[in-house]
Amino acid sequence: MKELETFWASDLLMACWICSKGAYCNFNDGSFRKLQHLRLRSCPRLQFVLPVWVDSFPSLETLHIIRCGDLRHVFVQNDKWYPEEISIQVVAFPKLTTIHLHDLPVLQQICEVKMVAPNLKTIKIRGCWGLRRLPVVGPRSRDMKKPTVEIEKDVWDALEWDGGAAPGHFEAPVHSRYYKKKLPRVSVLRWTLAARSCRFCCMCLVCCVLPWLACLGCWLAA
Repeated sequence: MKELETFWASDLLMACWICSKGAYCNFNDGSFRKLQHLRLRSCPRLQFVLPVWVDSFPSLETLHIIRCGDLRHVFVQNDKWYPEEISIQVVAFPKLTTIHLHDLPVLQQICEVKMVAPNLKTIKIRGCWGLRRLPVVGPRSRDMKKPTVEIEKDVWDALEWDGGAAPGHFEAPVHSRYYKKKLPRVSVLRWTLAARSCRFCCMCLVCCVLPWLACLGCWLAA
């Protein structure tokens, strides 16, 4: 774990986490300190990915997670180790630049405790209808661009801003066209009747029109 730079996994059908809370006796032993890229795809039972502690992921640059239907938090508070310290501190991700989160319908927060990412550049979020918080990026100087955000308007409007987070710290969001499918305004009965009418019309065509055409053909041939 101390030398791991990239973690990429997919189709972990039974996994509930990548590393459980309290799995190590000493979380300050350097585990995950060199981790730069974290990518997960199609892990339907995953509830969280990794526990966090003070100075957890100083090298993490990219976070990509797609189609993990039970995921509520990516990083959770490690309440079995240093509970008093972490409860009054934030978790910093000093090199994190890119966050892509797709089809995580019950995700509430990326990190269960306050998450600070001062160098964040890009956030792309789709299908994360329960998301309520983004990382704290802080105000930027004039020569440093604000992070760009691509997100559904419904999700952006539902975000909660406090603890140093503010919508003005990001570029104006680009609202993607990825929306929940809406049911048709007509009733099921109407669709059923329409389908039956269509079927009857076809039957009438076969039973009535085609025999008439056959007779006409015989008459012309005579």
